Amino acid sequence: MNGHPAHCLRSALLFAVTCLLLPLNGSAAELSELVAGDLTKVVGDCRFTEGPAWHPDGYLLFSDIPNERIIKVNPDGSSSDWMKPSGGANGLMCDLAGNVYACQGSEQRVSLLRSGDDGLGQLVSVLASKYDGKVLNKPNDLAIDSAGGLYFTDPFYSQGEPPQPVEGVYYVSKSGKVTRVVDGLPRPNGVLVSPDGAYLYVANINERQVVRYPIEEAGKLGAVEVLFTGEEELDGRGPDGMAFDENGTLYATYKKLVVLSYEGDLIGRIDVPEKPANCAFGGTDNRTLFITARTSLYSLPMSVAGMALQANGPSGTEKTREVKAEKLTLQVPESWEQQEPSNNLRLAQFAIPPVEGDEEGAELVVFPPFGGSIPQNIQRWIGQFENQGLRTTMTKGTTEQGDYVLVDLQGTYRKPDGPPFLRRTKPAPNYRMMAVIFSAKAGGNYFLKVTGPKATVESITDAFRATFGGKAADESEYEL
Repeated sequence: MNGHPAHCLRSALLFAVTCLLLPLNGSAAELSELVAGDLTKVVGDCRFTEGPAWHPDGYLLFSDIPNERIIKVNPDGSSSDWMKPSGGANGLMCDLAGNVYACQGSEQRVSLLRSGDDGLGQLVSVLASKYDGKVLNKPNDLAIDSAGGLYFTDPFYSQGEPPQPVEGVYYVSKSGKVTRVVDGLPRPNGVLVSPDGAYLYVANINERQVVRYPIEEAGKLGAVEVLFTGEEELDGRGPDGMAFDENGTLYATYKKLVVLSYEGDLIGRIDVPEKPANCAFGGTDNRTLFITARTSLYSLPMSVAGMALQANGPSGTEKTREVKAEKLTLQVPESWEQQEPSNNLRLAQFAIPPVEGDEEGAELVVFPPFGGSIPQNIQRWIGQFENQGLRTTMTKGTTEQGDYVLVDLQGTYRKPDGPPFLRRTKPAPNYRMMAVIFSAKAGGNYFLKVTGPKATVESITDAFRATFGGKAADESEYEL
């Protein structure tokens, strides 16, 4: 397509729906009861299509990965670019609030997107970009659960050494905490939460298997169970993406679209003119199965509705309030409790609530301009951690209010113990500090420092930058 908008090619292509009979479960009649019409080509001339997702405002989004765009398809079949560049967007999913969640593979992150005032997609926040201090491999697909969190797969399809030690499945909780929930599955791909919320289904593409894990609680899984293994000659490589209808029937993309019962029994196979990569239900009545297949998007009318959208996924952001700190204006999340400064060296301080698993939260402190060069202050912050196991990253950026240097420290923090004048500390392992020297255009070098347990600080890294207008994507390396 060479970057041009996709065109509606609604054609009269008709393709037979075929099925294979199994003694235990499945007949042509059972498959024919699901499918209500003929397959139609909706959009063509793409390079590689993926990630169909129905938006509650009444349109479909899907990814054209090599062309670096997310395409919007209206009910009348017209289409246009919704987001370009897309960050290598692959898997997409929407919630009822209109949030769009995207696996942005080339950016190695999972992001929250929304339509802006111009109707085009905009990045709201990054939900996951690192785990255990290392960048993600290449997030591929995702699924929202009823607890307001989401699961995503992180395989590695590139050359060289992967950033992560495993190709895993991760969970982003409603509060933003990222945990690895599967680490023993080779090349996980498509992922789904069952309509009843009881299981997490994952595509094990290397073994041609659909597997599932019981969800014991949000972000905690039981033992794996293999539900279905495709036939090498008939099904080829796969599965890739998957979709559920409201009754728990599973549609998985192999060489054809393989239709399985909730328990993994084969119902049949649906022919698609190009090898399918992913599928999702949508349409005004949620009875259209959209299929992304190589260069095209297809639609298939169904007799059964798709699984309903979840109410909300991780928000990744929240309402903020404006806080003045002398010549700085900060946008602070409403959940961060503003407190009276504990001493006269502080302009402002905020208590940040802990994420699940942390017993205590973090603290944001804003200091007024005082002496010392940038290198001197950085060394002072480094000295607040024990040398052994310390990880240090330094970046620099610019905002409308001024320029900044950010020092990110992870390790064992020498946490103050008692009144400051006593200078007593105690070791606090697995801590993280993000400290900023902010050179305000209005004058003065201000200091912002957030410190707390690693998981809690990990969950608010983007929100912390947003308080002063910084963005991780716009930063570059800083050297002393």
